[in-house]
Amino acid sequence: MDAALLLSKVDELPRLPKAISELLDVVNDSQATIKGISSKLAQEPIVSAKVLRMANSAYFGNSREVASLDEAVVRLGMQKLRTLVIASALVGAVPKSNHVDLSEFWGNTFEVACFCQVVAKVAKSQPEEAFTCAILHNIGDLLIATMMADSAVEIKALIDAGGGLEASQVAVLGYAAADIGALMADNWKFPVSLVDGIRFQNHPDETSPYCELAGLLYFAKKVIADWDTIEDHGRTSWLATTANVAGLKIPMDGLAERLAAIRGQGYAMGKMLA
Repeated sequence: MDAALLLSKVDELPRLPKAISELLDVVNDSQATIKGISSKLAQEPIVSAKVLRMANSAYFGNSREVASLDEAVVRLGMQKLRTLVIASALVGAVPKSNHVDLSEFWGNTFEVACFCQVVAKVAKSQPEEAFTCAILHNIGDLLIATMMADSAVEIKALIDAGGGLEASQVAVLGYAAADIGALMADNWKFPVSLVDGIRFQNHPDETSPYCELAGLLYFAKKVIADWDTIEDHGRTSWLATTANVAGLKIPMDGLAERLAAIRGQGYAMGKMLA
């Protein structure tokens, strides 16, 4: 990676809108109250609408529809509410592009986020942080498409000729999408653990100390990509092998069934929010 070249891009990265930045400050404040978050949310109708849509999605919802922000706050609880607010705010804050199908982009992003969250729960880790990290995990790809359209065309040509995605990005840009995504997450003042999760999502074995968020992202992306190529009877052993490569120590009992049950739910939620 060309670190100097990457750092030169800092001033070109999109900034969080002030209103969104203030909203994230509120939800990330450990002293924040449900009433305070609800009040701040009411000032951001677009984010509020997205939060309600997520609260009523198949993944987060239940049998009774959440009809108001106050009800969403009470029904979801503080941790889930924080996650939904952050995700909804980020969907609205990232740059739009004529070169990217945002419905498809966010569908794939949220599918990874849902898988990461479920696996983090099984691992008795931090599922809300895992979900947030996954929402940002491929933001670098979106930035390349929006800020570096000519380079994106060159990268696609290399991939079409048989090159790997990350290797093609480095060949053209001097760095990978994960590097610029991590830089933006750092710029937006997300925790170091989340920044490292994004940066090392394709190489969790290179982290020292080990970054579990990177391992979760690697695992979720690999499982989603290869799921349909694995026979049902071999899925548990395949998940165990994939977890081992990712450096994760997670119990396998019932994991295949839990992941099968949520397949497609994140994809549907992301497309709904785009």
